[in-house]
Amino acid sequence: MLPRFRRGAFALFALVFLVTMLLGDRAAIATATTVDPAAIAAGERWWTPLTALFRYAEGVGMWALLVTLLVQWVLGSRLEGFWGATRYLVMVTVAGVVAYGGVVALGLLSPAIAGLDHAGAAPIDAAAAVAFGFVFSRERMSLGSREVPTIPIAVGAATLAIGFPLLVALVAGTPAAGAWPALIPGLLAGLVATVFVQPWRKRENSGKVGRNKASGQTHLRVVKTPEDMLN
Repeated sequence: MLPRFRRGAFALFALVFLVTMLLGDRAAIATATTVDPAAIAAGERWWTPLTALFRYAEGVGMWALLVTLLVQWVLGSRLEGFWGATRYLVMVTVAGVVAYGGVVALGLLSPAIAGLDHAGAAPIDAAAAVAFGFVFSRERMSLGSREVPTIPIAVGAATLAIGFPLLVALVAGTPAAGAWPALIPGLLAGLVATVFVQPWRKRENSGKVGRNKASGQTHLRVVKTPEDMLN
């Protein structure tokens, strides 16, 4: 049984798909939507850390779109069901913009980073996979007739989302010594997702009896769990 493809995650994938398929091969659109750290440092195309999230570069093919489809359908939709569409879309979009903006900032310090262009939804996918892993780390999910732990799925999806741009750069002929900056956006997006989720915070179990700090009286603290939110 396939998971439900929620409207926020679906709209995100649909936007990436349509922009890539309809406009991805147009040189003017490619230039106006690709993150070029050197150009942004010179004050040009400052909007591209946002627009680059919704267009894969020409030649990447359907494989990149397939990665985005699977991540948004299987992982993003479940996060959206837990958080709501607005919170989920804000998280992945902010993570993506910060990721590409971070590349620009690091490009000021390293010519190797400034020399590589960036485009694609990989930072969005990486943020979704990392957040999914933290939020549902103790859960299991159904794949067909089997239930599997979420952690291996999240780790695999995050590795694929972060590493795919590096693979694309290598296939395009970029030397390995100059292709490593392709990993930076996904890593930064995963870091932003981690800060957003804050997995280090201790969360009480639902129904735990605690003591009121002001009066010293006991009270019942109810905390919603993923199961409560999903049901």
